[in-house]
Amino acid sequence: MKRIVFLLIFILISATVVHAQGRDIRRANRQLNRGNLDEAKEHIEAAMEYEEALEDPELWVVKAQLYMEIAITEEPEYQQLAENPVDLADHALQKAQELDKDNDFLIEIQQAMLFMSELVFNAGVAAYNEEEWGTASDYFLRAYDISKSFDSKDTTTLYNAALTAEFGQDFEKARDLYLDLKRMEYDQPFVYSSLSSISLHLGDTLKGTEYVQEGRDRYPDNLDLIFAEANIHIFTGDVEEATRVLDIAIEKDPDNPGLYFAFGANYDKMAQDTLYSEEDREFAFEQAVQAYEKALELRPDYFDAMYNLGALYFNKGLMLFEDAEQRLRKTQDFAQYQKDEEEFREIWLEAQPYLEQAKDLIDEDDPSYRTVVISLVELYARTNQPDKLKEIEELYLKYFGGEAE
Repeated sequence: MKRIVFLLIFILISATVVHAQGRDIRRANRQLNRGNLDEAKEHIEAAMEYEEALEDPELWVVKAQLYMEIAITEEPEYQQLAENPVDLADHALQKAQELDKDNDFLIEIQQAMLFMSELVFNAGVAAYNEEEWGTASDYFLRAYDISKSFDSKDTTTLYNAALTAEFGQDFEKARDLYLDLKRMEYDQPFVYSSLSSISLHLGDTLKGTEYVQEGRDRYPDNLDLIFAEANIHIFTGDVEEATRVLDIAIEKDPDNPGLYFAFGANYDKMAQDTLYSEEDREFAFEQAVQAYEKALELRPDYFDAMYNLGALYFNKGLMLFEDAEQRLRKTQDFAQYQKDEEEFREIWLEAQPYLEQAKDLIDEDDPSYRTVVISLVELYARTNQPDKLKEIEELYLKYFGGEAE
């Protein structure tokens, strides 16, 4: 008899718990429909205190709906109810899908999924605008996964996920997503140029060459793929082939400053490569100067071309300086050294206006700003310009915490 009494008491307690959690879920839903998001949140949290409620798909459906509303509300007091409401809503929705084995809430979940797809895509766009590449990629990929649940493949969103992964230098993730797009025959030449570039980053030159060639076969006139092929030849040191490919590109698009920059970078590399003869390096130097100048003619605020041109002159002066130092040690001919000094100092001074303009083309928070400051400090020191060195000392101290010498 005592066992029966205990059983009855247990049944009554269980029923009371079920009733309480169901009541809180209903109240949360009611307040949500009325737009009272704070009160709806309180009832959801109250329901979640019951362990049984955590296995109820309805709880997670309502919770997902609540946090989706918080994500889009324009009311400041409601915006403060949760951090990352999109993530919380998405987690709740996935939990609802997992628990709704009998499809009792199929319609509600499907409707929420459609809304969630838009929310995570917009979150991806917001992260993209903030240059939070990894976060953006995750959101775009989630939006794509949701689209698949509706028997649709949103390849544009998948491309966004791959592109932002590449921007964030998550090369293996980007490669895998681009390969998915390639298998789907996504009509975008950048898939091939990106796969080629990523392969080079991952140290697989052979694959990089295969991808760019496959892209060139499919899009023979695409400039980005021509440019990607030239990059491979530059990367592998085949200057002649890189020049041939860049000539094709410039012929197709003679007003593209990026192509002249690439042309200049190609010859720039050759000019500093001691494996070439002095005559070949001098020819490459002149070609690089002309290409960078053409890029700046077409786009005067082209930082990369401006800085590279300054660095090209500076590096040539440095090579002349090192040669002069070696000769002096061997011959002790100070008269000749003075003549050499005039030559390499003149080259360094040719670098100066380009490096100074490069500094003015970017903001201090740009990663390249520090590099320009270092270059100018070294140039001013080597050309004995104490006044200029003093002017830049404040920036030098900011980056290095010591005096420029």
